[in-house]
Amino acid sequence: MALQPDILNEPCDLIAHWINGDQGTAVSQVDPVGQWNFDTGASAANNDFARRTRATGITPPNQFTIEFKVKCENLGTKANQDFLRFWWQTATWKFVVAICSDGLYITKVGNVITEVGTDIVKCNGGAAWQIFRFQVDKSAGESLAVVETFLEGVSQGTVDCDYETSQPDKICNIYLHGYATDNIHCHIDYIKIATGLGEIGNYEGPAMTKDYLEYHRGRNRFRTRGVSLGIDK
Repeated sequence: MALQPDILNEPCDLIAHWINGDQGTAVSQVDPVGQWNFDTGASAANNDFARRTRATGITPPNQFTIEFKVKCENLGTKANQDFLRFWWQTATWKFVVAICSDGLYITKVGNVITEVGTDIVKCNGGAAWQIFRFQVDKSAGESLAVVETFLEGVSQGTVDCDYETSQPDKICNIYLHGYATDNIHCHIDYIKIATGLGEIGNYEGPAMTKDYLEYHRGRNRFRTRGVSLGIDK
C-alpha cells in the first residue's frame, strides 16, 4: 500500500504560504498555473538565488520519504554552484539534495557530497520532467542515516546522508543558485513528504489547511490535489 503524504503534500498551485527568500534578480513564483517557476535572472554578478522556506508541522521522523517532480531547463555544475538544492532538517541533522548539470548529490558527514548514480539529471538541452524519490532511514541514529534514491521508480542505490549540523528544527528549504551563470531555471510540479519508506500515493484523509480552503472556496471550487498537510499555520 502506498504511503500517505501526511507531512507535506504540496501541489505547487500556490506559493505565498512559503516564505519568500529571493535575492536580487532571482524570482520564485507560480508560472504556469500548477507549477513553481524558479529563475535566478542576472544572478552571477551578485551570487543571487531564488529561495522558498517553511517549517513543517513535525520534525523529520526516523523513517520518511520525499518525492518531487522537477524539470531543470538550465543548470550548471556543483562546483560552480549553479544548481537546485532541497533540504529538510532536525535541530542536529540535515538531509540535503543538490541537482546539478553534472549529477545528483547527497550531502554526508563533514559536508562531503556523494553522487547518486552517474549523470542521472536531465537538464539544459535535454531537459525533461523527472520524478525523484528519497527514502531516508535514520532509525539507527542521525550519525548512521542512509538514503535510497529512486528515479522514475527505479532504485539508483543507497548512500550515507549522515550530515550532522546545528540549525532550527523542521525547516524545509528550496534553493536555486546561480553563482557563476545567469538564468539558472527550474520548474517544480509537486513535493510530497510521507512518514515511512516507500512509494507515496495521493492524499485520502480529511484534514486540510485553512488557507487552502479559503483560497478555493473564494473561487467556488474544491480540489483534493491542493491539500497541504502537517504544516504549522
